[in-house]
Amino acid sequence: MNDLATLLVQQSINGVYLGCLYVMVALGLTLIYGVMNQINFAHADFVTVGAFTAFFVATRFATKVLGLGDAAAYLVSIFVALGAGAVLGLLVNALVFAPLRERGDELRPLIATIGISVLLENGQLALFGPIPFQFDSPFAKETIRFGRIFFTGQSVLVVVVSMLAIGALYAFMKFTFTGKALRAVSQDRETAGLMGINPDFLIGLTIVIASAMAGMAGALIGPVLVLTPFAGATVIVKAFAIVIIGGFGNIEGTILAGILVGIIEAFTVQYLGSGLIDLVVFVLLLVMLVVRPTGLIAERREENV
Repeated sequence: MNDLATLLVQQSINGVYLGCLYVMVALGLTLIYGVMNQINFAHADFVTVGAFTAFFVATRFATKVLGLGDAAAYLVSIFVALGAGAVLGLLVNALVFAPLRERGDELRPLIATIGISVLLENGQLALFGPIPFQFDSPFAKETIRFGRIFFTGQSVLVVVVSMLAIGALYAFMKFTFTGKALRAVSQDRETAGLMGINPDFLIGLTIVIASAMAGMAGALIGPVLVLTPFAGATVIVKAFAIVIIGGFGNIEGTILAGILVGIIEAFTVQYLGSGLIDLVVFVLLLVMLVVRPTGLIAERREENV
């Protein structure tokens, strides 16, 4: 394999790894918009909660209380972060979103997400302080080589966990009765209710699933970030861009856009430098808005989720 081919393969692998991280963050946004036609501005803070949960489980509880090794502790922390995100979504829906939905006002839940974001950020700031935490993954120290191509164990873990999560979500949405009912609610909430489906339950379930995925995303992306109460904000803007590029509310489009953005970032770092990453991504976003404002996969309500 010549130098150019090696470079192309290496950067493509790096791009897929980055893309999987972005997809895990963006999928929750897409799911909520696809079902509720709303944007959750607190999604970044759900990611941060997942990252902090994974950090303390991996470095404190699993190693010192359960006596697990570093690798096992980190794997456990991923699932605990998923559960923490689900519980947080359940609480937020029960205490905030459900009462506001009963009033039939679509603007108030949107505004409420901003309030939840501020509450979570300041709550974590009070608990953990402003000093950053260093969250090291034991898998990041393991390097796998195939000739001149190399990647870390963390990259493999991120790709595998992302693929499993995406596959499970797809199978749930396409092949289970609850998933089909959720898709019906996304298409026409009133008609679904007349057919015996409980829209409020399914909307709450959507929030729980999206929050669980945000928690898992936090556990995966935590070792990449400098962990602070505002860590999620560093990736959420790019996640919004990916959702728009892919097509608002479209899961397949979000996955495709996330991988595309990850690969573009990898090659941007190689040829233009890391300082131009955000510029290139948002130029792509502007081009998409001009050339194809519906996104890579056009929004069709009957096919979104």
